[in-house]
Amino acid sequence: MDLDINIIKDKDVFYNLAIEYYNNVDEEYREECLISRKSIAIVVDHEFIVTPCLEIKLELRSVIEQNKIGNYFLYVNQEKEFLDEFLILE
Repeated sequence: MDLDINIIKDKDVFYNLAIEYYNNVDEEYREECLISRKSIAIVVDHEFIVTPCLEIKLELRSVIEQNKIGNYFLYVNQEKEFLDEFLILE
């Protein structure tokens, strides 16, 4: 994966992509969650994902209580192609 300034320029595109994927996964709870953009990281060595990729992290917060209820992680390559995802609810 070429480390490129376009990752920084396209950060909104990457976050919006993660939000779109999250909305497809968690239809039951998405109305109860506030989504916060947390981070975009370059991953070069991951136990389950064998190719270098981008990890886009969203934090999920309760609309009512405003406390953290989980995280969503989307893994994509630099071309924004889906590799994997994880939803962790507390």
